[in-house]
Amino acid sequence: MDKKLIGILLAAFGGSMWGVSGILAQILFNQYQASSEWLVSIRLLFSGMLLLFYNGVIKREAIFSILRNRKDFVSLLLFSIFGMVGVQYLFFKAIEGSSASLATILQFTAPIFVYFYLLFKKEKQLNFIELSLVFLTFFGVLLIVSNGNFTQMNVSLFGFSLGIGSALAVAFYSIQPRRLLAKYGSPLIVGWGMLIGGIFFQFIHPFWIPGFAMTKNSIFLLGIIIVFGTALAFISYLASLHYIEASLASIMTALEPLLAAVLSIFVFQQQFGIFEITGIIIVLVAVLILANDRKITLKQKKSVHQK
Repeated sequence: MDKKLIGILLAAFGGSMWGVSGILAQILFNQYQASSEWLVSIRLLFSGMLLLFYNGVIKREAIFSILRNRKDFVSLLLFSIFGMVGVQYLFFKAIEGSSASLATILQFTAPIFVYFYLLFKKEKQLNFIELSLVFLTFFGVLLIVSNGNFTQMNVSLFGFSLGIGSALAVAFYSIQPRRLLAKYGSPLIVGWGMLIGGIFFQFIHPFWIPGFAMTKNSIFLLGIIIVFGTALAFISYLASLHYIEASLASIMTALEPLLAAVLSIFVFQQQFGIFEITGIIIVLVAVLILANDRKITLKQKKSVHQK
């Protein structure tokens, strides 16, 4: 099989699984009354274990090397608690407070906040075309949350705020560990970030106290979220970078919000108006163009994916 095709399929699988995991999380919230706190607690902990197992046993990397460097370990703690936990918790809380489709679209706007940070730090110069894409993204979001009626929102302010908060957390998550990523690589940093974040979250909601009646179906859904929607999705996305450029791989992650929106129609009978559909298309196109701008890519160096 052509190497480029392999890379595209791997990246597509990763993006698709991230989209599916959001839908399955909403099912757990709606049908089983699971809490976002419990889901984040168990997802981070076990996904972190799986990723570190992959790094240490399968790839045979020195996974404990980062723990021996005090400066790097402190930076890793900041990434784990404020980056990893922030992204995961705000994202799932946004799903719980609104819907998987809206939460995914709002989190997808994270490159906009990265762009503003790079401007503030003078790591890039203001560009009219890029600024136009930023305003176009905000307009698309406005269409989604108002469905064309700009005098009121058709989504809860709570869910919308959490979604924007998750995008801000993704921006921090993408920027803060740049030095660690260059030194250790993203699989190791994300694996430790999830595990440390999961251990931290046990003090908020221990995974062994789910707070709802566990059934075979809910355990099955949880297993898919942890194994396929987190660990395998991330490994697949990283593997795709060995075959295709990061810009093409990131384009395939657009399958996440698209799949979340489509599945919401079939699973939850969610209906999208013409303005909402237009807004989704505008956001996807504008963010993908901005995120794959060569200048931004060069300045950001390596990045980790929010899921």
